[in-house]
Amino acid sequence: MLNFSEPGWFTVIPALPVLLWGRFLWRRRGGRAVFPYRVWGGEGFETPRSWLNGVTAFTTVLSCSGTAALITALAGPELTEREEVHLSRGIDIMIVLDQSPSMGAKDFPPVNRFDTAREMIRRFIAGRGGDSVGLVSFGSEAILRSPLTADYEWLIARLDELQLRELGDDTAVGMGLAVAILHLAHSSAPQRVILLLTDGDDNAGEIRPDTAAALAAEYGIRIYAVGIGSEGTSSIRLVDPKTGGIAQGTIVTRFDEEGLRSVADITGGDYWKAGSPGVLETVLQAVDVMESVERRVSVQVFSRPIHRTFILIGGIMLFFCYVIRKILLGEMP
Repeated sequence: MLNFSEPGWFTVIPALPVLLWGRFLWRRRGGRAVFPYRVWGGEGFETPRSWLNGVTAFTTVLSCSGTAALITALAGPELTEREEVHLSRGIDIMIVLDQSPSMGAKDFPPVNRFDTAREMIRRFIAGRGGDSVGLVSFGSEAILRSPLTADYEWLIARLDELQLRELGDDTAVGMGLAVAILHLAHSSAPQRVILLLTDGDDNAGEIRPDTAAALAAEYGIRIYAVGIGSEGTSSIRLVDPKTGGIAQGTIVTRFDEEGLRSVADITGGDYWKAGSPGVLETVLQAVDVMESVERRVSVQVFSRPIHRTFILIGGIMLFFCYVIRKILLGEMP
């Protein structure tokens, strides 16, 4: 934000037209007249219509602008920045996202389930403040994509890098939860939460979802599970991340709602079924409201003076105005 420490100097600017009138139009200003002789047409003192007229007008504008820039410098321009410093610890949230091929189903127009889920996650992250958020993705195996961090831009960049089928064609829900629990278990945050988004049954990995949920409950971690996908048959289009080959077809959504609800209930969380983009957005908004803590925030204000920039700009303008008038136009008193 641009502020001025001495705004009273701006009262001088309305006086500039009066000064210009006194310099160029007032007949009693004195016995000396400043005149650029190169624009003289040779008959009287009416300047001919030529490019020199434009140059003369330009130097007038340059002179006024340079003077205005110097007055602005006297007004003490400064850039003010506000920074929020969180004095209390926020919530730790691990997002666990299904990266299996079925997330490519195109029943979430205008894109597929996976891209819609990522967009809703971006909005969810943007709505947090003072919380640490991490990201785990899973297919046939589970990988930590981002540890808990308050650098949301970096986190979203990691989210944008994900590709379907990157981790195989199976769905290891339990492994995804286990990786998230591993990175939340020893956190000192007042609340620890896992947000699970999946559209498939657990069919891979050494750890079952209910086993992971029981472990989460021991550590006081709540799991919010979201089943993504509409009922019935949907078209699907997949790109192989290794070969670039494209596969198309249809898919029937089947996921274990009872299993996901059980996982949430074991930990004191909740389960929702999101069959459309609107419902998914509503679900994430609900989680955003439910998982919040009272925070103490201090606002610090930093000001950086930038008057030197205006002095430099104004000085350059007046210098070029002088050079053009004295050398190009041959101005003489």
